[in-house]
Amino acid sequence: MLVRLTPLALAALVGCAAPGLSQGPANLAPAKFAQLPAIDAQPGLGAATMTAAFVDSAQLQRVVDEVLANNRDLRAAAARLKQAEALADAAGARRLPTVSAGANASRQRAPNDQGVFNNFNSYGVNATAGWEVDLWGRASATAQAAGYDAQSAAQDRDAAALSLAGTALNLQAQLIGLGHRLALAKETLVVQNQLLDLVKARVGAGRGTALDQARAEALVAQTSASVPALRNAACLVRLQLDVLRGQAPADCDKADSDPLPAMPEPRLVSLGTLPDPAALLGARPDVKAAATRAQAAASRAHVAWAARWPSLGLTGQIGWSAGRAGDLFKSGTQIHSIAAALNWNFLDFGARKAEETAARAGFDAAVAAAEQAQLTALQDAQGSLSTLRETELQAAAQAAAAEATARARELALKRYEAGVTDFYSLLQAEQDRLAAQDALIQVQTNRASALLGVHKAFAARLTASAS
Repeated sequence: MLVRLTPLALAALVGCAAPGLSQGPANLAPAKFAQLPAIDAQPGLGAATMTAAFVDSAQLQRVVDEVLANNRDLRAAAARLKQAEALADAAGARRLPTVSAGANASRQRAPNDQGVFNNFNSYGVNATAGWEVDLWGRASATAQAAGYDAQSAAQDRDAAALSLAGTALNLQAQLIGLGHRLALAKETLVVQNQLLDLVKARVGAGRGTALDQARAEALVAQTSASVPALRNAACLVRLQLDVLRGQAPADCDKADSDPLPAMPEPRLVSLGTLPDPAALLGARPDVKAAATRAQAAASRAHVAWAARWPSLGLTGQIGWSAGRAGDLFKSGTQIHSIAAALNWNFLDFGARKAEETAARAGFDAAVAAAEQAQLTALQDAQGSLSTLRETELQAAAQAAAAEATARARELALKRYEAGVTDFYSLLQAEQDRLAAQDALIQVQTNRASALLGVHKAFAARLTASAS
């Protein structure tokens, strides 16, 4: 039901304030992070590149650049940003008056008072302006919501760039690690085949046993069995990496012939320049996007509230109308009008009230999501710091173990060749050496991933092109 309000009633309604919403997202950041490692991270992460965390980062940076340039998910995020920006422009433009112009011409045959049919011509041009007065801030809130949507789309794009580049770098680190494990297995096979030849020679000379030869053959077979598994794991990682780069999956057999890069070596710098928890939450694009979406939801709640109250529209028109085209724009043919209309749909059986309730609930959900994004960011940051610290300790211990098992294997070989010990001791020493070396490569890979995890968790800028 539409009703027209008197100026007194309108004045009473203007005094109504917009509804107060519940409190926005709370700041959940603790005072400081615990378990800070003593190494690794780039000072001033907000302006650093993630790959600068490594001594030789040229190849890793190329991977990042390819992902940011060609990844389809990132292109979709950029398109969504462009869409949101266009919608924000449209919403802002709706706050301003609209002006339209038109022209018409008609010819009509109709009877006059004496019943004689005559032809009547009519020509006209006009311009019309219309504007809805933003009494309750509905149009402003609508424009604000669209603007926040555009901001969150930009932050979502930045978060996607951070996540995709971090994932690609992690896959590249895994791929390099698998390549080194595969190279180790192949090199070990050469050594183990040499051992097998030695055992065969000793058996042929009557100084060895068939059991020694069987054990040597089993060791070679076990190491040979690890090669296809490592090659397949590397192939699967390479396929994932190609898709992130926006490329068709590569031929893994051909890719195996590519030069093997060195293991990523962390750049040792102080962690004391890491941002504190509050600064972290201010830098993470996913946290900012969630907070911005809460702002958009607040604006939409205001829109829903304002829709319950009257709307005031102003229209004006100026034009010329004449029976002959040549008479247009003469003073006697001018027509103009101005009007105002106040409408209030006050009886809708609770529909708009329900819409406001839904909008308020949407705001509460957005606030909860924003606070959850903070908690997730803090979890990522604290977890990545802990993982980096522990993998550094693990890497140091594993390096010592690998060195010790290498020495033990050399001693066992000399003792076996001298006839002081049996082949089983040499076999066990060789197995320990291979296991320790393989574990060291895996720990080094995990250390690289842990360092990448710190930079990703603290929203490091991956590359200048991601800005």
